[in-house]
Order: sequence, then C-alpha cells, then structure tokens
Amino acid sequence: MKRIAVLAAALAAVVGVAGPAHADKVRIGYWSSGVSLGFGAVMEAGKFVEKEGLEVEYVKFPDVNAPTKAMAAGAIDFGIGAAAGGSLSVAADGLPMSIMLSTQVAELDFVVPEDSPIKTIEELKGKKIGSSPAGSATAAITAAILEKNYGMKAGDYTAVPGNDPRLAQFLAQKDIDAAALRTVTQALVKDMKLRKLASFRDEWKKITQQDAPPVLGVGLVRNEWLKANPEAAAKLVVAMRKTYEFGKADKPAVAKALVAAANMNEEDAKNYAALWDGIYAVSMEPADVASLKAEFEVFKSVAP
Repeated sequence: MKRIAVLAAALAAVVGVAGPAHADKVRIGYWSSGVSLGFGAVMEAGKFVEKEGLEVEYVKFPDVNAPTKAMAAGAIDFGIGAAAGGSLSVAADGLPMSIMLSTQVAELDFVVPEDSPIKTIEELKGKKIGSSPAGSATAAITAAILEKNYGMKAGDYTAVPGNDPRLAQFLAQKDIDAAALRTVTQALVKDMKLRKLASFRDEWKKITQQDAPPVLGVGLVRNEWLKANPEAAAKLVVAMRKTYEFGKADKPAVAKALVAAANMNEEDAKNYAALWDGIYAVSMEPADVASLKAEFEVFKSVAP
C-alpha cells in the first residue's frame, strides 16, 4: 500500500499550483443510488469542477462496483466514491489505478425491526443479514466485524446482498433478520421503526484500536490520466474540497440539489443533507493513509 502514501505526497505538492489556461478534460463516475449520490449531485449542480478550469463529463452507474470496472476499461478517469474494498484490492494487485482521496465514511449501523426478538449482534448467528453486494466496502467491513468481534465466519450466517432501499424493504417484509444500513437510509425510512444493535464506528474501533472510522468510499483515479494531467488532478482535489465545504455550510442548497437530481421529496432531502458532515470527507492525511492500510489488512484477513 506504499502507493497510497506516495500519491498523497505528490498531490499535496501540486494542490494550489496554478495550471494552464486551457481546460483539461476529466470523466467522473459515481454510483447514482449510493451515498456518493449526494456528493455527486452537489458537485454537478454547483459546477465546482468547471470552476477550477476543467472540462468534465459525469457518468452515473447503477451498481456500487461499476465505477471501478469502468475505470479498468478506460471508460472514466476518476471515481468520486469508489468502493474502498475493491479499490484497495485493485491498487494492491498493481492494476493501473490509484487511491487519491478518502471520500466517504462508513456511517452505518446494524439494525433490526423494532419488534425483533434479536437484542445483540451475537444473536445474528444463523440468521439472514442484509448488506451491500460482495466487493463493496460495506460487505467487507460487515464480514470483518462479525468475524473479528464475534467469531462468526461466512458460513455462520446468510449474507443477503442489495442496495439500501432494497434491504430496508427486505427488513419490512421480514425477509431478512438484520441489515447493515447507512444512517442516511435510516433517516429516509423514518416511517419504518428500526432498532440499532451496534454502529460500524464502535465495532471498527474494537478491531483496529484506532479512533479513525472505516472508509467506505475513496477517490479512485486512472493512472494514465493522472500521469498525463497532474495539474488537473490537483484542481480536481480543490473542486472536491470546495464541494465538501459548501455542503457543510449550506444544507438547504444540498437538499435542493438532491430534490433535482434524485427526485427526493423535500423532507427526505433535508434529512439527507443534515448528515453531510458525518458521511463525507475529502482528505488524504497521514491518518487517512494509516486507516486505509489498517482496513486493507483487516479485509485480507477475512477474505474467503
């Protein structure tokens, strides 16, 4: 994982350097039904990338792992919130992609319906547990928590994959016993009564003995584009940071962007916007590098 630290240092050296007047082009991809939706919608609506002098094409994907696959095929240059698990794997395997930023925090909880007889994580043994599809950071973190903290191997429970809305539906229909759901999703399904068993943040701290939360999504970049456009990459980081700070400062604007881009009603958009500060990040400090390295080692230890 040395590549992460080296890339972080290189970007730190060029961020803020003025680039040429012409507009370099970047193709940015993100998962349109996941947490990256909010960040992507605000960045598009505010034209933050264009304001840094870049020509941008946004490509939206219906699957969490699709941006990473598209980058491997050369279809996009940068992923806003590529799944951390898959990104760590492709970087370690030497594929021509690198992690450039930590962009999404794993703000999730293990939840059950309020009337469920299940009171503890230990009682999930032998049960059906919903989580994001295999290859996602959520699935890897879920597996790591269950194995490291509770001794549950993959065969000790049934993993049911799905995006968050589908998992919430499965819970409501009693098709699964528990689910790992993002705090954003819990806010949006407010009419559904859920009970929290444990948070990812607390469980991850038990594993790593560090305060840094697990990383759910990263800014993944295609090496060929990065090598050819180092100043454009620095401008992209600036645009990401400005998007993040804007979202922290102007929640009504975030909600407005979500209503327009995701067809959310105003109340749901406001609930989503209120969680912005806790679910997003734009950083690659030494602590982030250390957290990603720790995450990679944990993921390897629970890989099938």
